[in-house]
Amino acid sequence: MEIEKRKNEKIISIIEKMKNEIKKEPSFLEKCKEYKKDPNFIDEVKITFEPLDVSAKTIDGRVILNENLLKTDWVDIIRYGIHELIHCLQQAEGLVNGKVEKKDYLDDENEQEAFQAQISYMSDHEDPEEIQQYLEQLLDHHNIQGKEREEKKKKLLEDV
Repeated sequence: MEIEKRKNEKIISIIEKMKNEIKKEPSFLEKCKEYKKDPNFIDEVKITFEPLDVSAKTIDGRVILNENLLKTDWVDIIRYGIHELIHCLQQAEGLVNGKVEKKDYLDDENEQEAFQAQISYMSDHEDPEEIQQYLEQLLDHHNIQGKEREEKKKKLLEDV
């Protein structure tokens, strides 16, 4: 029981640290300004790490990050946090209309906006090669090929 308690305390500490760091990130602050939201709104957002079949998701203003992110770099945790917190902003404004189908995922303006903020953060903290590799994996995962692939890549890199 004591081990579980320490594990929970550690996760709570990671979430608190993540929120504090995100509140300082230019890509996030820009979106808060755009949505006329105080960055401290994230103090009220429930964030958990759970087993998921995706990296992260936001449901009704609650952010769920894949527990496997706890085994990755800090930059990965932050970038997924930023992405999902953009969805919190969108949901609070009523801009989200249910779950996006995988085939339409990268065509969705809300997803594009969240990825742009995420990639903007990455551009401040990672090498350009890592960003390119991430984009290639993302586009591969969604089976985007040919001319559409280049168009999507350009769109996702707009804010970088």
